[in-house]
Amino acid sequence: MKKICSIFFISVFIFLAIPNAVLGADRQKAVMLKEQGNKAMVAGDDKKAVDLYIKSIKADPSYANSYNNIGMILDKKGDKEKALKYYEKAIKLDKTLFQPVLNTAFIYFDKGDYKQARKYCDMAMKLNPSDSDCISLNGQLLENSGNPQAALEYYKKSVKADPNNYKSHFLLGTYYFNQKMYESALKYLRKAVQLKPDDSGSLFNLAQSEKMTGDFASAEKHFLSYLKKRPDDIEGLFNMGQVKIKAGKNREAVPYFKKFLNLAPEDKRAPMLRSFVGQTGA
Repeated sequence: MKKICSIFFISVFIFLAIPNAVLGADRQKAVMLKEQGNKAMVAGDDKKAVDLYIKSIKADPSYANSYNNIGMILDKKGDKEKALKYYEKAIKLDKTLFQPVLNTAFIYFDKGDYKQARKYCDMAMKLNPSDSDCISLNGQLLENSGNPQAALEYYKKSVKADPNNYKSHFLLGTYYFNQKMYESALKYLRKAVQLKPDDSGSLFNLAQSEKMTGDFASAEKHFLSYLKKRPDDIEGLFNMGQVKIKAGKNREAVPYFKKFLNLAPEDKRAPMLRSFVGQTGA
């Protein structure tokens, strides 16, 4: 970050001294390099993408999109604090750019700073009131503030705004699950899994909903898919064992409970599971 900042200030000085025609060429070069970076990012080469975004910033230090895109890569890698600095730089450079504002709102939401998340979410809504992710974030903020009914309306609006957004379906389905409205939960969680079959959160919540409605065969299938992604997740192991028991397959539950006990021997459910494993004799 320090290197890019120094490049920025040096370039600003040159920027003030050169003709407007040349500045147009600088922006064109910055856009071209950013597009090349986007292709590298889509191809999975984040290092090459960052290198190209930095070159884009060198070509035109006032080009906000490249700062945002570096932030997105850092965000994806889990370096939230550095990502935040790049998003904030992009926002400072271009007040009309929607994506870094929404990205910043999500970072603050994930940190549990709901006041800041609300601030940036409101800014994002003014820039793009029809964005599905922004609408659903509004719902999450309302739900966390103790206003579930208002949150429900935002979740519904989010699904309507983009019927192919898996996260919107996940959030609406999870809302219904938490309200013990399992049939409604199934509708949206199934759609979430259909749209993004490898999303572990959607798989887990769908399997839970199926368990609660007595569809044990489907619950087994989806818990199995979940455990392939997260084989050491004790909640997945516990619930898979429960589903096996509900389906009348007590002995098949034992391996899941044994693994649970190996991973979490001090869990409050451990004595019950040890008793079950001992009684089953497997």
